[in-house]
Amino acid sequence: MVNALRLAWLYFRLSVQNLAAYRFDIVMRVAMAFVHIGFELMGVWIIFSNAETIRGWTWMHMIVLVGVFRIVAGGIRILIVPNMRVLLEDIRSGRLDYVLMRPVNAQLLVSIREFVIWRVADVVLGFSVSIYGCLRLTGTVPVGAVLQFAVTLVAALAIVYSVWLMLATMCFWFVRIQNIEMVFWNVFEAGRYPIVIYRPWIQWMLTFVIPLAFITTIPAGTLIGMDDQIVGWAPALAVGMAASMLLLSSWFWRFGLRHYSGASA
Repeated sequence: MVNALRLAWLYFRLSVQNLAAYRFDIVMRVAMAFVHIGFELMGVWIIFSNAETIRGWTWMHMIVLVGVFRIVAGGIRILIVPNMRVLLEDIRSGRLDYVLMRPVNAQLLVSIREFVIWRVADVVLGFSVSIYGCLRLTGTVPVGAVLQFAVTLVAALAIVYSVWLMLATMCFWFVRIQNIEMVFWNVFEAGRYPIVIYRPWIQWMLTFVIPLAFITTIPAGTLIGMDDQIVGWAPALAVGMAASMLLLSSWFWRFGLRHYSGASA
């Protein structure tokens, strides 16, 4: 575990050094992060300018959800997506050979090679918006809710990582699956809204088949005390779902490796 953290820290430092060479680019990208979240809030405001609540979710509840959505999206773009893109290309080109020859767990190495540091701005903005929404709703941010939120947020990122690892592993059998990324983002966009607005069968699908509810709605619900509208035992269920997804994706990754022929084969 210590060696894994040291290796991740090394790649993190390299990413920071590479990014520091383009400082103006950092400023512009951070500015665009403000623009993006501004448009997201504007879209929610337009909806609630004509309605006070939607299935029990008010304007301030939705602000919290927008913040959570931005936190998760930022976390995905900081570490998960960049590394999975590199992995897809490595499998296609055969450069994965160089990863497999190194004396370190291959799954760990392919998961920590790239850090998109400026995306931290998305996470910071998301937390700021979520905290603002909580303070406007209750005047405080309960410690118990924060702890539950932290658990469900970590579980959400673990679920997304598992999904992406399984998608990337499919490249062992298919030549190019980069377009599947567009499918992921289109589905993920539905997480901007609480799953309670959909029909019951769609809610079930978005919870247990495509676990989108665990990625945005449930973390936001636990933070603002609306988890009783979703699943009363959401944190425990989220942890169980995340653990199952991690085990499944790790097994699928090892299964895929057995079908990898490499560039020298």
